[in-house]
Amino acid sequence: MATYALSYAEVSRPFMVFILVALALSSVWIYRQIFHSLAKVPGPTLARYTGLWRDWQYFKGNWHDVVIDLHAKYGRVVRVAPDELSLVDEKAMKKIYGHGTGNNSPKTEWYSTWHIPKTGPGLFATQDQKEHAFLRKRVAGAYSMTTILKGEEIIQRCFDLLFEKLKEHSNEVVDMSEWTNAVAYDVVGELAYGEQLGHLETETDVMGVRKAIFDGFFMMGTLGHFKYLGRGQTLNRPSVGKITKLLGIPNAFANFRQWSVERVNDRRKNPVARHDMLNHFLQMKAKDGSPASDGEVLIEAMNIVGAGADTTSIGMRACLYYVCSNSLIYRKLQAELDEYFCDREAKGIPASQGSSYNEIRQLPYLHAVISEATRLHPSIVWQLLRKAPPDLIVDGFTIPPGTNVGISPRAQNRDPDIWGEDANEFRPERWVEDEEKAKYFENVTMTFGGNGPRMCIGRNIALVEMHKYIAQLLYNFDVQLVDPSRPWHITTYWFAYQHEMKVCVKVREGRMITT
Repeated sequence: MATYALSYAEVSRPFMVFILVALALSSVWIYRQIFHSLAKVPGPTLARYTGLWRDWQYFKGNWHDVVIDLHAKYGRVVRVAPDELSLVDEKAMKKIYGHGTGNNSPKTEWYSTWHIPKTGPGLFATQDQKEHAFLRKRVAGAYSMTTILKGEEIIQRCFDLLFEKLKEHSNEVVDMSEWTNAVAYDVVGELAYGEQLGHLETETDVMGVRKAIFDGFFMMGTLGHFKYLGRGQTLNRPSVGKITKLLGIPNAFANFRQWSVERVNDRRKNPVARHDMLNHFLQMKAKDGSPASDGEVLIEAMNIVGAGADTTSIGMRACLYYVCSNSLIYRKLQAELDEYFCDREAKGIPASQGSSYNEIRQLPYLHAVISEATRLHPSIVWQLLRKAPPDLIVDGFTIPPGTNVGISPRAQNRDPDIWGEDANEFRPERWVEDEEKAKYFENVTMTFGGNGPRMCIGRNIALVEMHKYIAQLLYNFDVQLVDPSRPWHITTYWFAYQHEMKVCVKVREGRMITT
């Protein structure tokens, strides 16, 4: 029988490898626990050593709850990854996101994931502040309230169709998450391309675009935190497309992109005099004064659909949920709407003429309800990541310049130090009780990403739609949550999507549907 003797070298080699690995891990542990510049910042233990803790929380889709719990437990500064902090602070908000920050607080590498091939630089993904300023300036006119209201008739047509559809389902249970998505996508389709996408008319997710965008935010948003996988357009590479095809994931986004290309090309060849955003984009100029490329026009049109539709529909659902959850507030708001619409009829203004945003915006309780509902449930929940500027101090912590920092709109909007002990309560009265305090709240809310140069450029579209939706819906219909204990299911991948919002709608007696 043969015998084998292990030599010292054979025994020591794996042992030495083990020792070296153990020493390396110990060094990382000691450095990040004791010597790292963020070592004194509180947070979950695992988050000190690996970004996988944060990534797993994002992957689960419940960051809307996690971020609130984190700040309740650890305070206004929380370490959520070895190199990333979540903040809640009004002064930090102004310093990071406010006007005049220059290039001191650029967007982080996470945004590089969102560059779409064969298009121009996108307003959302651009990290360079000067480039962003140029891009924003040339499209700002398209997003101005003046421009949006020139197309208000277009927007109203979509809502007219929505209410006609809901009338067909009177006394029935409907999924309002589907209907709000449908009208929001049709509105941005009209504004961006000059035609409805057809979600309301067909009562389907046309081209699968809604699911494609949801899946896109999941993939690009979540995997964008992986340095070697999600960044630098990795998710847009052909190899990734082959993998998704192999897994049977339909590439609906590619179909939507091709449809968008055809719409842009058709408008170039067949110009029309129409108050929509596509005409504005087609008139854009490059830095050298030459016409903007097709890719630059395309990315702006796609941006409206990709970001503007979900932002708005999430706000619509938030408003409806919170109003329906409180019978006193519901009746108070409906009384204000009844008085407004009845006054119009008394003046000889037919309901079919339509109510303008400029009029209903003046209804104080309606505006307070919308401000309060979107405060509690802003569309974006993840941190809006930036590189920390110099001299950033939050809650006694001096944050090193260049550190990845961000404020979650949901956490900021529910901070008791800002909003009071009733920060988690739906109380629209806080917006009408004191004019000076209301102005203060407007300046510290993160509902639309703050008030700086990176504030959501589609804010005006969302405001117009939310006001028209709530005013006209609650004037024409009685709405009840089917299950108040479980009104919806929230999944957060950048946006805090509400699914399965089941409500019963009933046409109110004597009401016209088109208002």
